[in-house]
Amino acid sequence: MSATASALYLARQDTYARFLSAADSESSVCWRKADGQYSSNDAARAAQDAAYAVTRDAYNRMLVEPSGPHKEAQAVVEQIRLLGRAGADDQDWLSFKKARESFVDAARECLRETLADGA
Repeated sequence: MSATASALYLARQDTYARFLSAADSESSVCWRKADGQYSSNDAARAAQDAAYAVTRDAYNRMLVEPSGPHKEAQAVVEQIRLLGRAGADDQDWLSFKKARESFVDAARECLRETLADGA
């Protein structure tokens, strides 16, 4: 594998992992908000806004490259938005997990292709 392919692989891997971590953190905020764990609506909104900023940053880092699991990442973001708007009984965690799994599968494929292209 060339040094360029190796560097590209590691950069993409880091980008995808950061996105997953941000998505997981933001979805946790959505759960805590729906569960009433924040001291006030303002505290919940502040936590959600901060988590959103991290997820959006991680998502935007993927968008600047013309390849990768963009559609799958967008689906994860959309599911998080739905979680954030729903009450505890209405949150659809199955759809979020499905979107997340689709992103992971697409990211793995992109990383595999990065290695294959650099061989």
